Amino acid sequence: MTADLAVADPPAAPAPDAPPARRAGAAPGRAGAVLRLVRRRLLWAVPLVVVVSLAVFALAAASPTDAAAAFLGARDEFTGGAARAGVEELVAGTHWLDAWWRWASGALTGDLGVSTSSRAPVADVVAARLPWTLLLMVLGLGVGAVAAVPLALLAARRPRGVVARVLTSGLWALSAVPAFVVAMGLVAVLALGLGWLPTGGLTDAGAAVTPGQVGRHLVLPVLSVALSQLPWITLHLSRAMSVQLRSPATDAARLRGVPEGRVLTRHVLPPAAVPTLAVAGARLPEVVAGSVLVEEIFSWPGLGQSLVAAALAQDFALLAASTVLLTAVAVLGGLLADLCLVRIDPRTDPDAL
Repeated sequence: MTADLAVADPPAAPAPDAPPARRAGAAPGRAGAVLRLVRRRLLWAVPLVVVVSLAVFALAAASPTDAAAAFLGARDEFTGGAARAGVEELVAGTHWLDAWWRWASGALTGDLGVSTSSRAPVADVVAARLPWTLLLMVLGLGVGAVAAVPLALLAARRPRGVVARVLTSGLWALSAVPAFVVAMGLVAVLALGLGWLPTGGLTDAGAAVTPGQVGRHLVLPVLSVALSQLPWITLHLSRAMSVQLRSPATDAARLRGVPEGRVLTRHVLPPAAVPTLAVAGARLPEVVAGSVLVEEIFSWPGLGQSLVAAALAQDFALLAASTVLLTAVAVLGGLLADLCLVRIDPRTDPDAL
């Protein structure tokens, strides 16, 4: 008697793990990572701004200066003793934390106080000066970057040659020179010695603010910022170019008969710019500090000059606002550099920045 044999069904394959549920409102893929980068940097900027502003008021409180004279300004010479005594009593009875809280509370509503040195609202002073600072910084960095490309290429073609060694040594020497020394050297040679350019200011005395006047007075400040940033841009770019000039992709392009100019612009410069751009964000605070000194030397009407003037005049409302805004410029500039890096190099992970 033959028994029927039942064939057992094969065991069911385990169900694949379900993908993790996406958070509500999260942007997909790379766009979401970029948004997280922006959110992370902006959240990090809040405590930084708080600490910087607290430091300004704390240092002002510890400063051995005449706070009453700072408040009265030029009126101190003509003010009676009763008025000065009242100001001294008001200042002495105010703790610097209370003063900071009043300033911060007003700043959140757009009220930055009144400048005792300019006799104008701080917001108006900042709004008038910030564009000139941004113009100087952007043009200075732009001129430095453009000048760095041919110098970096010259040093990268033969990195152990005489020209590359001399150029690299000169750049290292220039990097050790402070920005204000570079500025004074340019004034001595191009303004006082040769008389080609004005020594400072926004325009000639009594002249209207025109593009020609501003451009002529902008040359020396821009050159000062550009020369102070030229060494690190050139050295980083040259090192990256040296690697790309000898990469397999570059060799393959040359074997295909691609013209040398196209090889440089398509296969060498873009990849070499990536590590240089990565360093640029970290160097922006140095650019801001250098611009402050350059503005003071050339009497350029930017935020840096107002920062120095506020410190000398003990104008703490303008000093705090100028310091916080320059800090914000450095933070936002670093964020912009990282966003450009993410845009240029698809391999860059925004979550790792």
